[in-house]
Order: sequence, then C-alpha cells, then structure tokens
Amino acid sequence: PLGDWNVNIYRGVLTGFNEAFIIDTQTRDRILASCRSEEERKRTEDIIKPVLRGRDIGRYCYEWAGLWLILIPAGWTNQNRKGKDAYKFFEETFPALNEHFRQYLNTNGTGKSKGLTEREDMGDYWWELRPCDYYPEFEKEKIIWQEIVYEPRFCYDTSKTYVEATGFIMTGRNITYVCGLLNSMPVSLFFKLFYAGGGLGEQGYRYKKTFLERLPLPPPTPQNQPIVSQIEDLVKQITQTKKTLGCSADTSELERKIDQLVYQLYGLTEEEIKLIENSGIS
Repeated sequence: PLGDWNVNIYRGVLTGFNEAFIIDTQTRDRILASCRSEEERKRTEDIIKPVLRGRDIGRYCYEWAGLWLILIPAGWTNQNRKGKDAYKFFEETFPALNEHFRQYLNTNGTGKSKGLTEREDMGDYWWELRPCDYYPEFEKEKIIWQEIVYEPRFCYDTSKTYVEATGFIMTGRNITYVCGLLNSMPVSLFFKLFYAGGGLGEQGYRYKKTFLERLPLPPPTPQNQPIVSQIEDLVKQITQTKKTLGCSADTSELERKIDQLVYQLYGLTEEEIKLIENSGIS
C-alpha cells in the first residue's frame, strides 16, 4: 500500500481568511509598489508565493489563475522580533503588507465572516498563518491534486507553487512514477472499485489521504526498474507537452503507453486487461 512507501501526503494551506491571504496579481503589484524601500520590497516579494486552488489542477497540468499566497508562518514574529513589541516589529518590517491586512482586521466587508483577529486558523498573531510544519514541502518536487474529481487529475510539479486547502500534495521518493500510476486506467479502476469512500458512483472519485494510503501499488524493484524508468520518462514528456501547449494538448497516446506498462507491473492477463478497458473508466 502507498501508505508504506516513503511518501508524505499533506492538505493544502488553510489560511482561515482567504480574502486577506490569497490575492490576485493586481493586489500583489499594488502592495509591492507601496513598499518604501527596495529592501522592504524584496522582503515582501519573498513571502508572496504563487498558489493554486484545487479546481486549477488538471491531469498532468494546471492552469494558474494568477493568485498568490501571503505566507508568514506561525512563529516567524517571535523568532525574529528580538524582544521588540510584536505588532510594532511587523508594522516596521512589512508596512505595505500591514496596510493591506488592516482592512480585514474585524470583518471581510460583508459582515458575514470573522476578521483576521477573530479567525480560528491563526498563528501567534493575526498576520501569521496557522501552525504548520510542512510549508517547505510545497517547494519540493511533488504531486498535486484536487480531492473530488470526475477523473484522476494528478499533476507532477517542480515549480515550487503552493496549493490552498481545496488541494493536496504528495512529496517523497519516486514521485514521478507514482504520478503515472495514479493517473493510469488500471489504478484508477482499482481505486474506485475497492477502496472505501474512494468511488463516488457516476460522480467520480474522492482522493482523500486515508483512501490513497490503502491503495496497493507495485513498488520499484531491480527487476521492474526498466518499466519504472519508462513510466517516469513518459510522465515527464506528458507534463512538458501540456506545460508548453496547455492542458488541452492531446497526450492520449503517451498516456496509453503508461497504461500498457502498468498492466505489465501488475502481471495482468489479456482477459483482465479487456475487463479494465471495457469498464468505461477514465
């Protein structure tokens, strides 16, 4: 089962107040233009990260919506303020960012939600995100995906892009290979049919961590390494093609080759392969 592999699965970033912490490019540019020095601009730019929503993620690709995450993790202020008043330190370090945040202190403007100071998912202070040990994982080689989909939509990513709470990430060893397996026709069918909660009938799949961890995948061995390497090469080809030509690029022939290799890994018979291919699975 995948849970026994050397991989880690994490939920995307939960801000507790997306209106303040997830911004569009226009807002990012306005904040940076408001910085009072090049040093402040550089500090501010360094903590604003590109971010994806679950719905932005496709099969072997994503379509970035021009959104950014303001990432000040819990603990950052106390680690750096050196005895100075916490808010005064933040205000002096990020004055332009402070101005952006202040409009959200008590309400989001609609009166329908709590402000930054009242939200549940908060760090030590209202300008910090909730405690989380895995922020660095987002900048590693990883697989990204949305939890509920109509077809497998796993994407191999090396761009250091973050994912918000409607998506998931997986880091660790053999990530490229795992991405090919999870997008393949046979593994999709096994997941949907046999893993509790994994299938949603005609509605598709629910790729929760607990379901994925129970999924039996063929691990790399010295004997199957040639097949594993072929799958990894195909995943990279597909990913690069879609990155260059867009998510609508037709990579079905390359994906079909991955399916054939996965059949070999599971040692399926011709009859079993026909059952899978006639199942109507995506």
